[in-house]
Amino acid sequence: MVTNNFIRSDLYGIHNIVQNSMTLYPKELVIATLRDFFAKDSWYSYRFDQWGFPQTPDHTDMSLQAGLEDSITTRLFIGESYRFDVIYYPAIIVRNAGMTSVPVSLNRETSCVQWKQVQVIDGYNVKQYAVPESFIFAGAWEGSISIDVMARDLRARDELVDMVSLLFVDIAYNDLVKSGLAIKGVSSSAPTQVLDRNDQLFTQTITLTVRSEWRREIPIENVIDVINFSIEFGQVPNGPIAPNLTINTRESISEILMNL
Repeated sequence: MVTNNFIRSDLYGIHNIVQNSMTLYPKELVIATLRDFFAKDSWYSYRFDQWGFPQTPDHTDMSLQAGLEDSITTRLFIGESYRFDVIYYPAIIVRNAGMTSVPVSLNRETSCVQWKQVQVIDGYNVKQYAVPESFIFAGAWEGSISIDVMARDLRARDELVDMVSLLFVDIAYNDLVKSGLAIKGVSSSAPTQVLDRNDQLFTQTITLTVRSEWRREIPIENVIDVINFSIEFGQVPNGPIAPNLTINTRESISEILMNL
């Protein structure tokens, strides 16, 4: 699965934002999931050009079987908008339908600290220490993503609605959760048909109720100057003594008398 999600702004790095799946990423993730799914189909096959856009050439004098066993044209448009000022059907259009901030706790996880393990090796002693790494601020987004299915014939629309719905209910559910997007529910609107350029256009909208998260990790290294370690040294029973663990002390008579 490939998405075009990359951040050009410096503000994410300045404010230590490591995750913000609100509008852009969920929409592109859904589009990428649909494209990967239908790229394996032979009838509603999705084909793309060398830049990753849907392969939508001029269909003048093109065979009706084009796209079945070749990559001349895509047989299904999948995207968020049309790249050309033409009509291409069947089509699946993905749009963000709004998101709402949902706190995961009253203090937005402010008191949480992310820890890392530091291993200290000295001679024959090996010890693991938990060291604070960053402060955590986190929350969640809940909203919906709309998927408009449009086709020139009734059967194509119904088949696409059924396949897309099952895709997000079960087939791609676990992969989406691992990618940071949870599908809480899938619903579809009533089917409609309108007259479009002297022909009927059959449409139906699928709505995905989704949940994603945002997260900031403020490095503690910028706050804590010194971390003191208390290491206990012990001698291995009946074993050699490491030279670098041997501690030699010398005390004068006056120091001994002062410590009495």
